[in-house]
Amino acid sequence: MTTAYRYPLPMNDMRVCDRDREAVVVRLGAAAGEGRLTLVEFEDRSGQAYVAKTYGELDALVADLPSVAHDHKAMVLDHRRMVLSLLALAGGVVWMPLFPYLDFGALPGAAGVVFGLLGLRANAHLLCRVLALLGLVGGSVGVALQVVWIIFQLVEG
Repeated sequence: MTTAYRYPLPMNDMRVCDRDREAVVVRLGAAAGEGRLTLVEFEDRSGQAYVAKTYGELDALVADLPSVAHDHKAMVLDHRRMVLSLLALAGGVVWMPLFPYLDFGALPGAAGVVFGLLGLRANAHLLCRVLALLGLVGGSVGVALQVVWIIFQLVEG
């Protein structure tokens, strides 16, 4: 006697493993952390995820949530945080043309260092991080040159 099997099974009818269930619970936890689910909804859906047997059951639990692949938050440029990076760049670079004319040229350089560090901490966007890093490096060079200039002036007399 032969039995006719439907192979391959549709994805919704395939059985899931513990790793699949855990991945859905992690996704539900992230959604609850973002405020997309209440704690009651999270508890209810998590319980259903742990007893789910097929992908179709798991998919139903996250069907109304945004797809992880379409999360654009990391790519959005936050203009408020970009200000720190621009201040770092300005402080780190403004000393260059003004260095011979400033009595204390380390101040813009120090501002470049401080705002550069703050800009690196506050921004995940690549452009902001590059601007903050340029300000940090330029400010560090400005402070170092000012220290060398002061030492040179002291030695010169």
